[in-house]
Amino acid sequence: MAAEFELGDYILVQDGRTLEIFHRISSESTRYHVAFLGVDVKPRGDEFRVRIGARNGDDQVLGGVQLSMNPEQFARFREFIALAIAARDHTHAP
Repeated sequence: MAAEFELGDYILVQDGRTLEIFHRISSESTRYHVAFLGVDVKPRGDEFRVRIGARNGDDQVLGGVQLSMNPEQFARFREFIALAIAARDHTHAP
Protein backbone atom coordinates (compact mmCIF):
# COMPACT_ATOMS: atom_id res chain seq x y z
CA MET A 1 0.00 0.00 0.00
CA ALA A 2 1.29 3.47 -0.87
CA ALA A 3 2.11 6.04 1.80
CA GLU A 4 1.76 9.79 1.26
CA PHE A 5 3.31 12.88 2.79
CA GLU A 6 1.80 16.26 1.95
CA LEU A 7 3.56 19.57 2.52
CA GLY A 8 2.36 22.79 0.93
CA ASP A 9 2.30 22.37 -2.85
CA TYR A 10 4.04 18.98 -2.73
CA ILE A 11 2.81 15.44 -2.27
CA LEU A 12 5.37 12.66 -1.86
CA VAL A 13 4.22 9.10 -2.51
CA GLN A 14 6.23 6.06 -1.50
CA ASP A 15 4.96 2.91 -3.18
CA GLY A 16 7.08 -0.19 -2.85
CA ARG A 17 10.57 0.69 -4.02
CA THR A 18 9.61 3.96 -5.76
CA LEU A 19 9.29 7.45 -4.31
CA GLU A 20 7.41 9.94 -6.47
CA ILE A 21 7.22 13.71 -5.96
CA PHE A 22 4.21 15.66 -7.23
CA HIS A 23 3.93 19.45 -7.37
CA ARG A 24 0.61 21.26 -7.54
CA ILE A 25 1.38 23.38 -10.63
CA SER A 26 3.38 20.80 -12.59
CA SER A 27 1.85 18.22 -14.87
CA GLU A 28 4.89 16.00 -14.41
CA SER A 29 6.15 14.20 -11.35
CA THR A 30 9.67 13.12 -10.43
CA ARG A 31 10.31 9.47 -9.57
CA TYR A 32 13.22 7.90 -7.76
CA HIS A 33 13.97 4.26 -7.13
CA VAL A 34 14.83 3.94 -3.45
CA ALA A 35 18.27 2.56 -4.38
CA PHE A 36 19.13 5.95 -5.92
CA LEU A 37 17.25 8.17 -3.46
CA GLY A 38 19.14 10.71 -1.39
CA VAL A 39 17.86 12.78 1.51
CA ASP A 40 19.84 15.61 3.10
CA VAL A 41 18.60 17.37 6.24
CA LYS A 42 19.96 20.61 7.66
CA PRO A 43 18.53 22.23 10.79
CA ARG A 44 18.02 26.00 10.34
CA GLY A 45 16.87 27.71 13.52
CA ASP A 46 13.36 26.44 14.26
CA GLU A 47 12.99 24.59 10.97
CA PHE A 48 14.55 21.84 8.90
CA ARG A 49 15.67 22.15 5.29
CA VAL A 50 15.22 18.82 3.55
CA ARG A 51 16.54 18.07 0.05
CA ILE A 52 15.17 14.95 -1.64
CA GLY A 53 16.71 13.85 -4.91
CA ALA A 54 19.27 11.54 -6.47
CA ARG A 55 22.07 10.38 -4.19
CA ASN A 56 25.56 11.11 -5.50
CA GLY A 57 28.09 9.38 -3.28
CA ASP A 58 27.58 9.45 0.47
CA ASP A 59 27.25 13.18 0.99
CA GLN A 60 25.54 14.82 -1.97
CA VAL A 61 21.94 14.99 -3.21
CA LEU A 62 21.33 16.22 -6.75
CA GLY A 63 18.16 17.62 -8.30
CA GLY A 64 14.86 16.88 -6.66
CA VAL A 65 13.21 19.35 -4.32
CA GLN A 66 14.08 21.32 -1.23
CA LEU A 67 11.42 21.59 1.45
CA SER A 68 11.30 23.62 4.67
CA MET A 69 9.59 21.94 7.62
CA ASN A 70 8.76 22.87 11.17
CA PRO A 71 9.53 20.26 13.88
CA GLU A 72 6.03 18.72 13.74
CA GLN A 73 6.15 18.37 9.94
CA PHE A 74 9.68 16.97 10.15
CA ALA A 75 8.56 14.32 12.66
CA ARG A 76 5.84 13.20 10.21
CA PHE A 77 8.38 13.25 7.37
CA ARG A 78 10.78 11.02 9.33
CA GLU A 79 8.03 8.42 9.77
CA PHE A 80 7.19 8.65 6.06
CA ILE A 81 10.79 8.43 4.78
CA ALA A 82 11.45 5.44 7.07
CA LEU A 83 9.27 3.44 4.66
CA ALA A 84 11.57 4.28 1.73
CA ILE A 85 14.65 3.47 3.81
CA ALA A 86 13.14 0.13 4.81
CA ALA A 87 12.32 -0.61 1.16
CA ARG A 88 15.87 0.31 0.14
CA ASP A 89 17.39 -1.90 2.86
CA HIS A 90 14.83 -4.70 2.37
CA THR A 91 13.69 -4.42 6.00
CA HIS A 92 10.41 -3.61 7.69
CA ALA A 93 9.62 -0.05 8.76
CA PRO A 94 9.57 0.54 12.53
